[in-house]
Amino acid sequence: MACTSTFKSPFKSPLRNLKSPLRNLRVDTCDQASSEDLYADAQVRLAQWRKDLVSSASFEAQQGIRELRHEREHIKDLRADLAGVQGLVESASQLQAGGARLAEVVNSSDKAAASRAQGMARIRDELYEVCEKHQQGLEQEERNIAQRREAADAHHEEALKLLATYSERLGLAITRVAPQTVRIAFSLLDQSDPEREFSFTLGLADLDGKTSEGYRVSDCAPNVAELPKILGQLNEDSNSASALPRFVCSMRRAFLKLGDGPHTA
Repeated sequence: MACTSTFKSPFKSPLRNLKSPLRNLRVDTCDQASSEDLYADAQVRLAQWRKDLVSSASFEAQQGIRELRHEREHIKDLRADLAGVQGLVESASQLQAGGARLAEVVNSSDKAAASRAQGMARIRDELYEVCEKHQQGLEQEERNIAQRREAADAHHEEALKLLATYSERLGLAITRVAPQTVRIAFSLLDQSDPEREFSFTLGLADLDGKTSEGYRVSDCAPNVAELPKILGQLNEDSNSASALPRFVCSMRRAFLKLGDGPHTA
């Protein structure tokens, strides 16, 4: 019989190099052999092909499984690496956030320190200014005191010179007994005893250890009842050049009233 058709395997091999042994088998040799022998030979070849195909497929499947396992392990490693990278990213984010907060704290601390420094500088400048003003005030006050003292000394010396011109005619004797203190004595006031002295001590008042512009009188002999009034008038007009001579004349008149009275030691 003339057989021109080819037999196709119902299985599709996963391996391209494994082709069916019946694909190129032609039945053009039917005249030389019977169809039964040809069919039997085809069955043998087909069985062997199937066996080889199953073996190849099993090998490919095992190799694929091994590759899948390897890929799975690789994926696990990748997942572990990814988890580590994510942890590093989170740590880096936390460090970045912490660094930002630290930068804010440092910046705030720098601003606070700068503000405190400016405040301290202002306080220092104000203290320097106040100290300078007080120093200037003290210096001015010292100059004023020195000027007043010089003026008082000048008035005192001028008055003493003026009084000295009358010493002989008025029986006036002026004796220096201490710094800025003199003893003034009168004679020729008592007609019965022209040598009898009427005296007092005159000096600048000393208040709390500091010499003032006022005057004080001590050791007045004999005692003059009008002394507080006369001394008060002197201190009220102590800057006048005529105040001291007027005071001395007032004391002489007061002593003169006592000249005819009993002698006082």
